[in-house]
Amino acid sequence: MNTMQMSPEFATAFRARLVEHVTTTARPKRRRALLAGGITLTLVLGGTAAAAATGLIPLPGGTEITELAETTSGTFTGTGALELGERPADTTGVAVSLTCLTPGTFTFDDGASVTCSAVSDSAYPTTYVVPADAVTGNQVGIVTGPDSVWSMTATWVLAETTEWAVNVDGYTYGVINENGEPDLIAVMTTDNQPGYVWRMDLNDANGTTAAESFTSPEDALRWQEENAGTVHYIPVYESDGTTQIGEFQVGGN
Repeated sequence: MNTMQMSPEFATAFRARLVEHVTTTARPKRRRALLAGGITLTLVLGGTAAAAATGLIPLPGGTEITELAETTSGTFTGTGALELGERPADTTGVAVSLTCLTPGTFTFDDGASVTCSAVSDSAYPTTYVVPADAVTGNQVGIVTGPDSVWSMTATWVLAETTEWAVNVDGYTYGVINENGEPDLIAVMTTDNQPGYVWRMDLNDANGTTAAESFTSPEDALRWQEENAGTVHYIPVYESDGTTQIGEFQVGGN
């Protein structure tokens, strides 16, 4: 299946964010950056965008998409751009459905990318919302190798963040968004079932909790080196936070 990633510097982002912990006091912002710096969590966010842009009801805290124009489509070889027509006044982004027709890495206008390792990946189109301020003019583009073949369907959209839900015990659940993190964060289990992990469990597994004790950049770098390649499996629950339905993998590739 396609794997959402950030652009080339993505592999070193976690190290940079850990070091940043030493010199910043903006705790909520720091924690969100750490979460965004993890490959596994990028998958979570990408999945949310996909659900929203395909017209499904978004998860709590997710993005609700309203199409503002007709969709347009095209097939390209190498780097290219799809003309969208005039940009409506209320536009906040472009909903894109990208299909890899050959293996390759395909980078969106905002730097996010999808890597297809085999032709069979074309069975899983990647749906993503590119922020409007990352789009130049009235077209949305993809940067890729000269021999990579891809197709795209896209349209201007209004994307609005929904509220997190609250379970019977008073805990919030949903997806990470610009407002922060709910108590129970939406993920997919290792066998592709939707569910939720406790924020504390996730922070313990991805290094956020450890970062709270760092007193120098060397502490951050030492932690990263000691945990390189480590894989953690944390329990995934239904929205009640008690009924376990599977596990979520943090770390590894």
